[in-house]
Amino acid sequence: MLLDVLCIVLGIFLILKGADTMVDGSTGLARKFRISEAVIGLTVVAFGTSLPEFVVSFFASLKGCGDMSAGNVMGSNIFNALCILGASAFFAAIPINKRALYIDIPMCFFAALALCLLGFDAWLWHAQQNILSRWDGLILLFVFVLFMGYNFYLARRRPDADEVLEGGKENTWIILVKIVLGIAMLVFGGNVLVDSASNIAKEFGVSEAVIGLTILAAGTSLPELATSIVAARRGSIDMAIGNVVGSNVFNVFFVLGTASTIRPMLIADIQPLDVLMFVGGPVLLWLFALLFRRINRWMGTILVLTYVAYLVLLVKQATA
Repeated sequence: MLLDVLCIVLGIFLILKGADTMVDGSTGLARKFRISEAVIGLTVVAFGTSLPEFVVSFFASLKGCGDMSAGNVMGSNIFNALCILGASAFFAAIPINKRALYIDIPMCFFAALALCLLGFDAWLWHAQQNILSRWDGLILLFVFVLFMGYNFYLARRRPDADEVLEGGKENTWIILVKIVLGIAMLVFGGNVLVDSASNIAKEFGVSEAVIGLTILAAGTSLPELATSIVAARRGSIDMAIGNVVGSNVFNVFFVLGTASTIRPMLIADIQPLDVLMFVGGPVLLWLFALLFRRINRWMGTILVLTYVAYLVLLVKQATA
């Protein structure tokens, strides 16, 4: 138990340091090649911070733990939409530009809806069980390819002047080393943290679905949390929201798409409350964006409190 606690401390340190290093490198990349921070956040940063979810969900799926794999992604996306953006808004108001309003945030909602339509067959289509099949996985991967193609298309275009950082003089190799080193620390720290937290949780007899929705989801989402908060504090607002949106899209279309293509995933213990929060998180975020065109401190407080209320209900369900 003591060793697991020490590993949790080590994992948190590596995640925070890795996030700081990767934000430095990613901002330098955007400055060097005059690519908008939003595109960098949606691609490079989002992929890097989604690697812990990929590792956890991939190996959970291989071991036949479909609930843990799906719960990890669903819980991570709930955490991203509510807790990460809410916490980031404590440090700096997050303005919502037209791209985020009409493309990025709706894409989060579409990703959640797609997983519900494909994965919960027993609830929607009166099948015998909820299963994410290989065909479902291939559909998710196909949408992921379209999403990446669209973002690379945007990266090739010259962004608007107000979205581009002034040209930087930092050596390209140093920038790439920072990004790779940051991602490595994030992945290693995330894995150490999740493994140790899971060991502690299992001693209390918690189900795979609850572990995935809580311990694993929060643990694998710490890179996104650290990255978005650091980016918000440094004024890189587009990267802060782009990281969250991109991570949610990566989690559903790439992580679950790859995992279920390799091995179909049986989803047995995910509850309607989890699905409601999974879909409702992006809806609440989108509602704030449409009404106010920004996420400020009081909206961030509502998002975080909504997540806390969900955790309380989840724990009550698990212990009933």
